[in-house]
Amino acid sequence: MEDIQSFERSLKDFEYFTDFQRFLSTEDIGKVQVTRVRKRQARFNPLTDLNENQFRLKYRFTKENLRRVIENVRDDLENDYFEPSKREQEQVPIDLQILSAIRLWGGTEHPKLTAMAHGVSLRTLGKISRRVASVLSSNASRYIRMPATLSEKEKIMCSFQAIGNMPQIIGALLQTTVRFQPENFGPHETEDPLGSSPAHANEQLHLQIVCDATHKIRDLDIRLIDQNSMDSDMDMFALSKIKERFAQNEFRGRILLGNEMVSCSSYLFTPVELPKSPSEDLYNHAHSITYASARKCLNLFMSRFGILGTEIFGSHGSAKQTITALSILHNMAMEWADPSAGNCSFLDMQLNICPVKSTLLNSVHGAYKSGDYKNRSQFIKTHFACQ
Repeated sequence: MEDIQSFERSLKDFEYFTDFQRFLSTEDIGKVQVTRVRKRQARFNPLTDLNENQFRLKYRFTKENLRRVIENVRDDLENDYFEPSKREQEQVPIDLQILSAIRLWGGTEHPKLTAMAHGVSLRTLGKISRRVASVLSSNASRYIRMPATLSEKEKIMCSFQAIGNMPQIIGALLQTTVRFQPENFGPHETEDPLGSSPAHANEQLHLQIVCDATHKIRDLDIRLIDQNSMDSDMDMFALSKIKERFAQNEFRGRILLGNEMVSCSSYLFTPVELPKSPSEDLYNHAHSITYASARKCLNLFMSRFGILGTEIFGSHGSAKQTITALSILHNMAMEWADPSAGNCSFLDMQLNICPVKSTLLNSVHGAYKSGDYKNRSQFIKTHFACQ
């Protein structure tokens, strides 16, 4: 009898122990459930969180046009996703990669603010922007090209002639410089990546563009400037591919317009330095009006992408890719008549002032006498002769 009572007590003790275990397991389940209930803050999406005016100010495009940019670039970015080693939910969405890169290039705020707005570090923002630039620049031949067919050439020449009554013009050439920081984002990124840096760390790229009358960039030449060289804008033009194409008569009978910083030639017409006749005065006036399209093109380009007026971070190669990418985005904006960059000021257009001037050592006026003026003189005699 005593054995039976002892067994019953043991069973009750076991039941108590089992209930205690269930109690502990219930607590654990509650903890897990509390952890799962915790909500993650929604990521900032400028396409929905900003109104149209705020969006244009920060992203330099209208919402509609930037969606078109995203559609053009998304597939190429998805083929090689950013930082594939991370889990999918921790990745930066493709759309926000493109948006953050364009906002950085707009240069309307400190890069650290751009990174914070998109929930990434400054280092990650740098990687994203270089990758988006690489994808965009791979399509350069599609968006940046000189006219190839006869109809394309005729269309561009007619658009130039409508400005200042100068026939045969197929493009206007203009040159400037852009600074870049060859060092990648380093440990100092948390302080001030745009702060003062050693002078030897700053490099410059010579930028040469050929534009049409609708302010699209038709040819782009980017070269690293050797700080120890004495190259002028004329020397840089002599090294460019567009000069070689004209020299080989690819654009026979067509003319480029240039400014006083380059030498006149059989296919590159500059203003007459010291006009001595009414015909030359008329030519200079027509040249100034027509060449204003190149200055406006550069003004729009620089005002849309403020980073061009400050400093691009990255290697020489990545800086060239960034400038190429910005040129493609500029041409898209011109094609879609995007108003977000704003208009150049009336005073700038009247005085033909561009926001950045070339810092290369340019020759004195006497050096221009070595140019080839024969074709220009015949052009003036034919089209600007006074009756």
